[in-house]
Amino acid sequence: DPFDNIVSRFHLEQNVHKKKNDEEWLTKYPSTPKGFQGWCKAMDDKVHEEEKESRFFDDSLLDMFEGVPCHSEFYRYTQWHSLALSATNKMKIPALILHYERFEDDFDNMYEELFSFLELPRDGQMTEFVTGKKYQDYFGTEQRRKAMALVEELSDSEMWQILQRYNIYSKKASRADLPL
Repeated sequence: DPFDNIVSRFHLEQNVHKKKNDEEWLTKYPSTPKGFQGWCKAMDDKVHEEEKESRFFDDSLLDMFEGVPCHSEFYRYTQWHSLALSATNKMKIPALILHYERFEDDFDNMYEELFSFLELPRDGQMTEFVTGKKYQDYFGTEQRRKAMALVEELSDSEMWQILQRYNIYSKKASRADLPL
């Protein structure tokens, strides 16, 4: 889930600041939806001028960034997954695409699929799978819709086939929905 992934990156950043005893940062960006939204704004503000000057971002894409908290993180997420998929395809490396939430919903089949792909025997005792946290309240409905429209725009058709499962708000953002 790209949303949970990006919130997890926020929590990773929090851990870095905890180790540094950076109370100012931790107070400014607490582990709450509001703290997350503030961190996203700071991240987006930090790259705003670079994005405007970049030859890689046209006005249409810059418009799509509006209203998407942590849009630079969604860009990074989509690019990473697209490049990983492209590399495995070009190098003809066998790959298995796993969706974390399937381990929660269908652990035994995912376990079997993974060990079969790796050509490993099902030996020994399996450690209990502990499900991860969900961060549904860290993004609003409109933010999610616009974020997934951005992810779709940045994805080729093969990548979108993999990621569209997270597009639970099917209305694609149009230019009319974007701020002037």
